[in-house]
Amino acid sequence: MKFEGIAASPGIGIGPVVPLEREEFAVREIPVPRERVELEVERFLSALEASRHDIRAIRDGIAAELGEHDARIYDAHLLILDDPVLQDTVCGGIRREGRNAEFLFRGFMEGVAAHLENVKDTYLRERTADVVDVERRVLRHLLGNGPRVLPRLDRPSILIAHDIGPSEVALLDRERVAALVTEVGGRTSHGAIVARGRGGAVDGFSGHVEIDPEPPAAAFYHTRSLQLEQEGRSLRMLQSEPAVTLDGRRVELGANIELPGDVDHVLAAGADSIGLFRTEFFYLNRAELPSEEEQVRAYREVAERMSPRPVIFRTMDLGGDKVASYLGTTHEANPFLGWRGIRFALFHPEVFRTQIRAIYRASAHGRVRMMFPMVSSQDELARALQLCADVADELRSRGVPHDPGLEIGLMIETPSAVWISDVLAREARFFSIGSNDLIQYTLAMDRDNERLSHLYEPLEPSVLRSIHHTVEAGHRAGRWVGICGEMAGDPRTAILLLGLGVDELSMSCYDLPRVKAALRSVRHEEAAEVAARALELSAAGAVKELLRQRLEVLLPSFLVAKRSPL
Repeated sequence: MKFEGIAASPGIGIGPVVPLEREEFAVREIPVPRERVELEVERFLSALEASRHDIRAIRDGIAAELGEHDARIYDAHLLILDDPVLQDTVCGGIRREGRNAEFLFRGFMEGVAAHLENVKDTYLRERTADVVDVERRVLRHLLGNGPRVLPRLDRPSILIAHDIGPSEVALLDRERVAALVTEVGGRTSHGAIVARGRGGAVDGFSGHVEIDPEPPAAAFYHTRSLQLEQEGRSLRMLQSEPAVTLDGRRVELGANIELPGDVDHVLAAGADSIGLFRTEFFYLNRAELPSEEEQVRAYREVAERMSPRPVIFRTMDLGGDKVASYLGTTHEANPFLGWRGIRFALFHPEVFRTQIRAIYRASAHGRVRMMFPMVSSQDELARALQLCADVADELRSRGVPHDPGLEIGLMIETPSAVWISDVLAREARFFSIGSNDLIQYTLAMDRDNERLSHLYEPLEPSVLRSIHHTVEAGHRAGRWVGICGEMAGDPRTAILLLGLGVDELSMSCYDLPRVKAALRSVRHEEAAEVAARALELSAAGAVKELLRQRLEVLLPSFLVAKRSPL
């Protein structure tokens, strides 16, 4: 019996299947007598404190095992527990309505989870699992259930569950869990991140799960597992090696990150740069604006740790799904076509100016670049550049250290930006093609709409031609052109992008070593030939077949998904 899902971690896991039963909580509405109201409030606050104690202990264990970066995942759980709105709502409900803590708490948390499940941004949507994880933990304390009992494993096994939170993943025996399969969750969920750090996924290259495989298939997986273990060691040896093709073409490989602590993974992956630092997370999940000094400290830390390697800070991409209520943002019917990116920033010039000033000040401490998101017209670029010029003049007059030659570029994410890229290149110092948004805008489809997911195709000729047009326009103006997004992180499409003339590829730290191995396995001349042929094809299926025939034979075996023989 075979199943197919989302691949979260490369590797092969083999072992007996052990189900993890779904945890259910019997929460009922129970009236609280007036004389017991304050005792009920205290019971709730005690459950929050007990949950904090649990999570701090888990955090400390993960910090010791995987490092501070992965341990910071649990800081989000502590922030949820410390949310004053949560405490005011539940405690106020107990006092005003005389209802029990678990009933009010579950209602509040279910509302938060439902809100997150409806946002378009994948990163924010996958934080739903963190909310549910915290909810379960507090309810265990309120209901007196004690800690969740996880199955005892006497040998390496395949653990199958509906879902599993990051705090539960942290408690799994890494020596006994060969693979983890869940019905819900994605590659960037915190549960997947912790599980990836601790090992195992069932054919994590293809996302295939095979129950009770026939002997030939079982033999295939065992052989494949041994082969991957050996070749994985070769992959780790590439950390300090450059991404250079067999005929000497050097490609800059950058990493996409969103927090200063992510620099640890950037350095471990052997990246040449940070090609995308998402700054909007400074503005979310808080009640007030980040100060200029707070931003300077964060940007400076990243710039100093990466020096002399460059760092590109993308200015705030707020609005639409990424809502900061203190800035007056609201959810929109069409957030990806709404008040977001550079439009939102230009509407808040003082907030935007503060961020620009912080980036300029950080530029005195490393190789800093800045780029604007969601530019769709020359006017937007001109207005943003004027703000930058004003900030630079102000800093110069005050004698504040900064890089006067700071490179400023923009993201190409809309068809309008593609077709005026020659105009934009006159003023921008570089382009970074945001492939995820460019694909959905070019194909006029919502990539998070399940009914349209089959239409989200990076290899559609219209997408490839848009990328090619942008690269040519940039190069004619003497500008370098990079690309960030899922396309850059796939070994085969990375080679295709190289052939299309892209100068820099930026991706997750997780994908970077494999892309480096792929680029070091081909000749630039071959990549250019494949790209030229791909531009002549009329359908994505034909492009896929071209890549399969021309590129897969050149790649190391651990970069190519292989199916079992049955």
